[in-house]
Amino acid sequence: MTKIFSAEVITRSNFNNETSRLEIALADSTGSARTLSLGPDAIAALAEIVAALPALTGNHLTKIPKRYAVGHGRHEPVVMIRFEDEPAYGLSVTQAAALAEALLEEAEAVSDTMYCMRQ
Repeated sequence: MTKIFSAEVITRSNFNNETSRLEIALADSTGSARTLSLGPDAIAALAEIVAALPALTGNHLTKIPKRYAVGHGRHEPVVMIRFEDEPAYGLSVTQAAALAEALLEEAEAVSDTMYCMRQ
């Protein structure tokens, strides 16, 4: 068995319909690259492993909502925030202003950061 390759980034992926194989190119932190070619059984097993990860580690992957809504309360002076179809959050005016400021600061920081291309 060879030394463990610690992949950090997926640099390319391609599914070959003729062979039903998925090719994934991975790179480590030094830029070294390896390509994996996975058959249907390996893909299914990998999907099960990845699906079980949050339950095993207690960590949850980042959720990125497709929809959100912002409004105000009818009977209370609160700013309402809702993501997807989840229950809405009610924030006081002070909390909403602090959240808006924090969101703007983070948006600026993210836009200034150069991220590696991940798939």
